[in-house]
Amino acid sequence: MNIYVDMTYLKDHHVEHLKRAFPDHQFITDPKKRGSASIALLMPGFANALFLDMMTHLEFVQLLTAGYDTVDLAYFKNRKIRIAYAKDVFSIQIAEDVFAKILYLNRHLASYTEQQKNGIWKVNAVKHDIHGSTVGFIGAGSIAKEIAIRMKSFGAQTIGYRRSKHHDPAFDEMVYDEGGFDHLLKRSDIIIISIPLSHKTYHLIGDEQFKKMKKNALIINVARGDIIDQNALMRALDQGLIRGAGLDVTSPEPLPEDHPLWKTPHLFITPHQASSSPYLHDRLLMRVIETLDLVFRKHHIPNLIE
Repeated sequence: MNIYVDMTYLKDHHVEHLKRAFPDHQFITDPKKRGSASIALLMPGFANALFLDMMTHLEFVQLLTAGYDTVDLAYFKNRKIRIAYAKDVFSIQIAEDVFAKILYLNRHLASYTEQQKNGIWKVNAVKHDIHGSTVGFIGAGSIAKEIAIRMKSFGAQTIGYRRSKHHDPAFDEMVYDEGGFDHLLKRSDIIIISIPLSHKTYHLIGDEQFKKMKKNALIINVARGDIIDQNALMRALDQGLIRGAGLDVTSPEPLPEDHPLWKTPHLFITPHQASSSPYLHDRLLMRVIETLDLVFRKHHIPNLIE
């Protein structure tokens, strides 16, 4: 079977690893020769009709990212091409990044960084711990699960929200409907967004939702910028409706240097880097190999987008 590999992210040694794992299959890296491929390993930017129409034998696409909000899923459905995402590849490092943002905001690290520059020895009273807090997860998939497991070690209670009923012992409580969503907003001291962006989740968090949150609440977004109405977020922070926010994602990206988000108080922004890790490529390659193995053996694929 011919397999096309998008080389904008993977490197030559990754392809050599794939060849050793699947010696009976042909790997193609030249885009001009992609037409014969039955399987493609792609970044989302190439998962479109313009790039895929000439691949008339295509049966399966493995995305090299966890996000797929820019992919036209209707196109894949019409062509009966199965598509999978890179599940679990980014969860560990994003979990660590979330804790970095929470501790940054809880422990006044911005103030101490400035004080160190100026040689100022001044204690800023800490008023919030992770221990004993309630942490709500909007989106209770693999990323949220990795964070929730670590939250237990900190002594926090966890509430998960997802659209379909599914028990997961990583969460102390799981909610599904609108009433459960409101319950999460009202109860949580920390709210973490890790839900995919879709027409249903666009601006899921706006003025109405911020008014339901605790005054001491933190909100952390490691999903997609447009899940939060950023104008509503700026109003909530300016008016003290919530305590603070940490964003790894914004709309647009990159965020223009004159965008008002940069100067919004009690807001910490990082440039969509939560997935960064020295082990990222290794984890991605293992996910690709596991998925291809399932495809070849015609087994169930747990990371299929349906």
